[in-house]
Amino acid sequence: MKNITDIDHLITALPKDATCYGYCTACDEVHYLTEGNSRKYALELMAELEQNKRIDFHTPDPEPTFSTDCLWEKRGGQMFGVLECVDADGNTVVLRAFSGQFNTRWQAEGWVPPTFDLDGYYQILPKIESSVHQMTDDIESCKQKADQCKLKFEEAMRSGGRAAQKGCRRQMREAFKALELSKKNRRTYSQSMMFVFQDLYQLQNFKGDQHSILNVFYEDRGIPTGSGDCCAPKLLHAAAQNGLTPLGLTEFYFGKENKSSTKYHKKFYLGCKNKCQPILGYMLCGL
Repeated sequence: MKNITDIDHLITALPKDATCYGYCTACDEVHYLTEGNSRKYALELMAELEQNKRIDFHTPDPEPTFSTDCLWEKRGGQMFGVLECVDADGNTVVLRAFSGQFNTRWQAEGWVPPTFDLDGYYQILPKIESSVHQMTDDIESCKQKADQCKLKFEEAMRSGGRAAQKGCRRQMREAFKALELSKKNRRTYSQSMMFVFQDLYQLQNFKGDQHSILNVFYEDRGIPTGSGDCCAPKLLHAAAQNGLTPLGLTEFYFGKENKSSTKYHKKFYLGCKNKCQPILGYMLCGL
């Protein structure tokens, strides 16, 4: 495997119209996809979003959840993407994706699904939420006890004898130790459950390989939250699963500018460096 400097050098040598790319550890090279004719379909999607003001325009009865009004609220807009493909018979197929969830929903008719096992996600989510809720209650209980012990110690320091002061100090230390332990337990549990969630992402590439994102993400800095949820991974995963050959990919932002003022309405953007590039090389392999 090449080092980061060598990988960056390969990326800078890519064609200027490359919109989707990443380093592949299996091939020891950078795979990429250009825009192709996909911008035309992206512009068509923009027009549909502006005209219909919802994303479920393939259904006769719109759901309020799928209104694009949410893209103009405080949290800002969202990334959308299109992938131009051909099927085995040479017919053009255009796939569409939105990044992450759209207004708390992972799926909508006419859009590719998430890259993870959604049924598995909904099976384990209630148990995890229940456990975290219980641990949070334990933390609050420990905090209340620690605060009470602190007040008793402060009172003993003002008016109590040395024995009382010593006893209250010991109780206070034990209470704060229990509080820190309860916080550590919740933090450790949350981290372990993150691995469980990430293993639900079984990514497929165009060689027919399918691996967990835990095995695909090649950088050792840890997998950022939301990796695999961006438009490009969703689109490539769906194309590979359906036997389609990608020809071009375009992503754009729609809605109120984001909080960091790095994305603006109807502007085109490349796949993100931190979340996407470390998996896109594997996902593009086989094209």
